[in-house]
Amino acid sequence: MASDLFYNRDSNISGVTIETDYLSLALTPVYGSKASFSSREYSYETDDFYLNRIPNSMNSLEASFQVKYDLNEANTQKLAAFIEDNNGNRMFEFNIDNSGIYKSMSGVSDNYAINHVNNQHYEVAVSYSVDQAPNLFNWSGMNFLNYDFQEWNDQSYEKYDIIYSGVNNNKLDNFYYCIEDHDASNDEVDGPTGSSSKWSQDFFFEPDIGFQNDVELKNHMTAFKNSFHLRIKDRDNNASFPVSYKFTSITDKQLKAMLHFLENKGGYRNFRHDIPSIYNRPKAMYCPQWSHTWKYKNSHDLEVTLIEDVLGVIKEN
Repeated sequence: MASDLFYNRDSNISGVTIETDYLSLALTPVYGSKASFSSREYSYETDDFYLNRIPNSMNSLEASFQVKYDLNEANTQKLAAFIEDNNGNRMFEFNIDNSGIYKSMSGVSDNYAINHVNNQHYEVAVSYSVDQAPNLFNWSGMNFLNYDFQEWNDQSYEKYDIIYSGVNNNKLDNFYYCIEDHDASNDEVDGPTGSSSKWSQDFFFEPDIGFQNDVELKNHMTAFKNSFHLRIKDRDNNASFPVSYKFTSITDKQLKAMLHFLENKGGYRNFRHDIPSIYNRPKAMYCPQWSHTWKYKNSHDLEVTLIEDVLGVIKEN
């Protein structure tokens, strides 16, 4: 019997047939699963708190999915065997979203946890990482979001619809987001750049009431020995600040519009935002990270972190 203890711990389960398409066909995640996005970039601060930001690579925008499953013993064994068989370094295709928010993706999984609840009831948490998606190269169809490309036409539109209009030289800057329900009739009137346009490229989405911001006045301080502190304002823009928003129980449609907006910005591109209370001066912001939680059918939570670019420049087309 002692010889049974000597085996390769790359796999802790034997006698289970590993199905290559198991993740995309057989498993249904439960609500409470979470998707997180972050941008890897090189940044440094210069005079007057200006930030220079350079994406690390074409794969700078990364996604992490914390997915939960309720399974019986047989399916738990299959899932654990599948994850271990890929060794945490082998990419595979998976589809973890029955709501149609995200498309099928290729990534790796290097962590899973099993809660042994009771007989034939197991809660399994699996981490999936997608860190080799070529960011903005797939500008029309997106890397993560399940999006159907649509150009502007004279038709009825609903708030949070997304359209493409080739009015700008940079293809990335040709997406517009509907700000209210309307019947479109004339491109020069209610088209994306019309005189009575119902479309926006700003971050116009309304967060939950009760958000909080913290402003730190960033001055140079000299502490004299056994004496007082001297604060010196030696740079402009010392009252800039980040903003974190929560969007609670939003619909599939609003979520997809916001995810499209953020993915299109790649985690580093600037956009205009007007803070909805107190502050009455417009901001140039970028969003380096955001996270999405499935609550239940057609209901989601989204958290975003916006960083101010004090240079205040948004590229003109």
